[in-house]
Amino acid sequence: MCLRIMKSFIIWLFIHVYFSSGRTIESCHNESEIDKIEMGIVISPLMSTEMIREIGIYWKNINIQTGDVIKLFKGDPSTKNKQEIFQFMPVKARGFQKTGISADFVPTSNLTYHEQCLQYYVSWITNDAIKKTTCLSTHPNWMGQRKTNLGQLKMKDIFIPGTHDSAAYSKLLNFKSEMLVDKYTITQDEDILAQLIYGTRYLDIRVGRYPNNKMIFWGNHGLIRIVPLQNVIDDVKLFLGNTDEIVIFDVQEFPVGFKSIAAHNELLNYLEREFHGYYLERPINVWRTTLEDIWSTGKRLIISYDYASIVSSSLSVWPQVEQQWGNVRTLDDLYTHLNGIETKAGEENSYTSRLGKPRAAMAQLTPTTFDVIFNRLGGLRLMAENVDMHITEWYSEVWQHTANVVAVDFIKATGIIETAIKWNDKRISGCYTNLDYS
Repeated sequence: MCLRIMKSFIIWLFIHVYFSSGRTIESCHNESEIDKIEMGIVISPLMSTEMIREIGIYWKNINIQTGDVIKLFKGDPSTKNKQEIFQFMPVKARGFQKTGISADFVPTSNLTYHEQCLQYYVSWITNDAIKKTTCLSTHPNWMGQRKTNLGQLKMKDIFIPGTHDSAAYSKLLNFKSEMLVDKYTITQDEDILAQLIYGTRYLDIRVGRYPNNKMIFWGNHGLIRIVPLQNVIDDVKLFLGNTDEIVIFDVQEFPVGFKSIAAHNELLNYLEREFHGYYLERPINVWRTTLEDIWSTGKRLIISYDYASIVSSSLSVWPQVEQQWGNVRTLDDLYTHLNGIETKAGEENSYTSRLGKPRAAMAQLTPTTFDVIFNRLGGLRLMAENVDMHITEWYSEVWQHTANVVAVDFIKATGIIETAIKWNDKRISGCYTNLDYS
């Protein structure tokens, strides 16, 4: 019986690979020159009295011709109301250019649940003719728009953009002089709702418990409490109520107030009560459940929890996402760490890969205690500025085939959301398959 099953599987696998290969050849090699070009706009996390939210432009795969120019517009360049605000002549087929232009502040209340361009556009122009344009955009429905094609996949099979220490945010209209503690606790420039609207689908939540406080549970970064957890929960519910997206709410670490199982049960009861009607109870197949099966339940919030006793005692939470930390302080060491985990992911046999559990590449530098005390690395904003565009490039060109969750600081300083969407499209089109169909 086992032999017949194995033979059937081998035949199925041969047919699948054969026809997948055909799709790969056809769909991956028919891209036009324009389709292959990547351009994007990022927003720097750096702040100074002179500049906040500086716009940066990245590009690659441009077949440069004499006189080519890349222009930044405020307003759609195809309309009469456009305003050209910056331009430069690229000298290489790929690169990154700071503009010295400060992006306007966008309140979360101005964001919608439909994809929208947010004022700024970048165009590649040859002989005064626009060859390609892209914009600073939101992506509130990228999963739902691909529901038919993504449905057969599991969470570990797709490229998921995520934020590290998601609740450690500060959305600033104007420059703010940061105290030392702020320099090493704030990791995001957007609140939770905005992170989700821009395209984040993995939230890394650290919870502190303060039983003597009016608001007992807080989103923390280490020992520092940042925002009430209720604010985070309200934003998640608002987003889920207005979209068809699936969100992973990954409760990791419990730095304050969790010395007993009773404290964890208190948090569990709070999450169950506040997310009632939103969260999906842990299914039999757990992380091997397909996105299609998740959508079919009408419940699209996955609460994963970093405490085995709680997971084993309640169906309301799933096992935590495996966070893969390098705990490194230099760009070279970060590359070595990420290359190691992605190489291993590419080599792993799907039948032995942690029961299908998704994994999060923690793609940021980690300061030591002394780095913080003596401010040796300049703060998390500068650290992110020094690595975020490299992370975008690496996950676009080196590890795009193995990427699962990629969690970053200051997500708008990267192109990781657009990179994830692009490579999910390629995976489901047959350009690349590394999927577990077991």
